[in-house]
Order: sequence, then structure tokens, then C-alpha cells
Amino acid sequence: MSSVSGVVHPITEPLPVLEARPTFRATFAALRVANFRLYFAGLAATSASGWLARLATDSLMIELTGDVGLVSLVVAFQLVPSLVLAPWGGVLSDRFAPRQMVVLTQLLVILSALCLGVPAILGTAGVPLIVASSLVLGVSAAFEAPARAVLLVQVVGTRALPNAMSLNAAVQQLAGILGALLTAGLVAIIGPGWALVAAPLGPLAGIVMLLGIRRSALHPAIKVAARRGQILEAVRYVRRKPEIRTALLLITFLAFFALTASILMAWSAKERYGLGTVGYTLFQTASAVGALLGSLLAARRRELRLRDTALLLAGSGLVWACSGLAPVAALFVVGLVAAMLMRTAFMVGNDSLTQLSTNGAIRGRVVSLYVMCMTGAQAAGALATGWSVHALGGELTFLLAGGVPALVALVVVVVLTVRGRSRRPVAVRA
Repeated sequence: MSSVSGVVHPITEPLPVLEARPTFRATFAALRVANFRLYFAGLAATSASGWLARLATDSLMIELTGDVGLVSLVVAFQLVPSLVLAPWGGVLSDRFAPRQMVVLTQLLVILSALCLGVPAILGTAGVPLIVASSLVLGVSAAFEAPARAVLLVQVVGTRALPNAMSLNAAVQQLAGILGALLTAGLVAIIGPGWALVAAPLGPLAGIVMLLGIRRSALHPAIKVAARRGQILEAVRYVRRKPEIRTALLLITFLAFFALTASILMAWSAKERYGLGTVGYTLFQTASAVGALLGSLLAARRRELRLRDTALLLAGSGLVWACSGLAPVAALFVVGLVAAMLMRTAFMVGNDSLTQLSTNGAIRGRVVSLYVMCMTGAQAAGALATGWSVHALGGELTFLLAGGVPALVALVVVVVLTVRGRSRRPVAVRA
């Protein structure tokens, strides 16, 4: 048993290792679990609708104000709640049934979409209402992320968790592509208001799928009684776990420097290659394709090792840094796909390592700290990237956005190699 702050937790299970690389069919192994199929289908529906709601909200803001820059206000209010509320979302996920928490967050998403969509149709929506709706979406996300993490372990267990997380990442990328296409069509045909009114169909489908999950087939979860200092307990726990500390360090640097790739893609499309909106759409599509391939690649990994995951981040950063110097758009697209492939494989592996290195009794709170680090760094990074593009130029910003995370990742690799700190998981037969 391990103890943090006088609280006893069960020993963390060994990281799963397969004897051979999975076959193509085994890439989708988690889908053999009936409960995961329901979880997976619900996630697909809610993710596609989430993209629809976010992009329709952006379109509504532009339609009402004519100011593209105000879209950043929408994004900011969707990110800020996680900085404040994510730790509390983790506490609640460790205390209560995560399925009920996810259902409640989806009801918030439905409420947000309808409360903005109906006034938009009636012509009474304004900027304050858009900001309020974005804030509600942000609150929902702050509580949903840790709850989904705990629920996923209940659904598939720790052994199938890396595969399940990879498939989740894949379906979210597909949902992003389909959601963007769906939004473009609906906004053009019926307008952003009606598109927002249609968005709740996805969360409703997701709720139906979640309620269909058989409780008897769930893996047992450890529930923690309410007491003071549970967030501080999670912070102390992370300080005692070098694997988790390193994972948080890597995701923070990636989020600050490189998870604002859309800004640099917009600069490349407009300033470097002169392709305008068509080029930006092409780059976003290539990015989604690379991320989809990366998530499928992550599903085929035999084992999770911190050193290998850091190498993926280093490779992604170096390719991203060089992409900003590509003389023609075709080479930029190739680099974009390669960088996003490795970046997504890193993110899936880093997230999986964090969760699998965490005791079940504190998993929700650790995930919430992970979300807080990533979201906070991404929000600050968006401001820094925007300033850098104007003050330093796009090429130098590309070098910083890719080079700094790559340098940090390489330092981690060297330290792990020299000190022999790379995790050697205990084998578990497939």
C-alpha cells in the first residue's frame, strides 16, 4: 500500500505490455468490450456535436460583430473555467459515480446550445449571451474530463486503457472532421442559430449510450469519502511520482508552444503561401488526418515507456520547426501530417502513462491537474503565439513552437537514459 498525507491508496497496477506488436485487428481490441462500444458511440456523437456547437458559436460571433478577433473571446471563456474548476471536478470524480457526472455535464452542453440557439433564431442574441454560453461550455468541460477518465477505467480496466484511449483520440479526430463539414453545411443552409439548436442531438445520443452501459460489467472503482485537503493531497501525490511530474512537464511545454497550431496554420496560409481561406481549410484537414493516423499508431504500441513518449514529442517538435521553413505548400502539408501524427501519438501515450501511473483512489484529481496544466498553458500560449507572429515573424515563431518542446523532450530522454529512470513495466500476457 502507498500513503499520501496519511491517506492509504492501493498499489498502482503494472503497466500493460504485449508480447508482440498488435495486429491490425487488435488495434481495435477495446471495441470487443460491449460497454466500451456504447461509450465509444456516445463519445463520437457528443464530439461531433461539440465541434458543431463551438464552430457555430464562432460563426454567430462573426455574424453579429463582423470582428474575427472576438472569436478569441469565445475560446478564452471556454478554457478559463478549467483553470479554476478542474481540480474540483477531479475531487467529485473520485467521490461520486463518474457516469452520472458525465450525464450532468452533457445536460449542461444541451442547455448552453439551446439558450444561445433559440435567441439567435429570434434575433435577440448578443455578445454577452455568447460569452455566457461559452462559459457554461467551459464549466462543463472542467468537470467532464476527469469524470470521463475515471469512467473509462471502469469500462475497460487498466490493461485495455491505452488501446481505449487511442481509439477515443481517433474518434475525436474523425468527429472534428465531420463536425467541421457538418457545421459548414448547416451554417450555410440554415444559419448558426438553427445549427446550435440541432447540436443537442449529439449529447442526447451520448446520454442514451451512457445509460445503456451495464453496471454489472463495470470494473470496480474506489470511491473516496469527503474530507478537507483533497486537492492538496493530489498535488503532494504528484510530487512523489517522477513519472507523472515529467508527463506534466512535457504536456505543459507542448501546450504553451505548440497546441496553438491554428494560429501558425492561418499565418502560413495567408502570409507565406498566399492561399487564404482555402489553404487554411486544407491545412486544418491535413492536421486532422495526421492526428487520426497518430491515434491509430498509438493503439498499436506494445508498451508505454516515458522515454519513448518523450522521443515522439522531440520528433514532432523538430518536424514542426522545419515545416515553417518549407518553400512550397505541398512540403508544408507533408510536414504538418508528420508532426501531428507524432504529436498525437505522444499526447495519447503521455495521458495514458499519467493515468496508469496513478492509484485508482486519486485518479480523477490527478487527471484534473493534467487538464489544468494543459489548458492553462494553451491559453497563455495562444496569447504568446499571437504576439510572436507579429513581433518576431512566422518563421521564428515556428522554430520556437517546435524547437523548445523538442529540446525539453530531448533533455528528458538524456536524463532518463543516464539515470536509468526509464520505466520498465512488468509484462502482462496479451
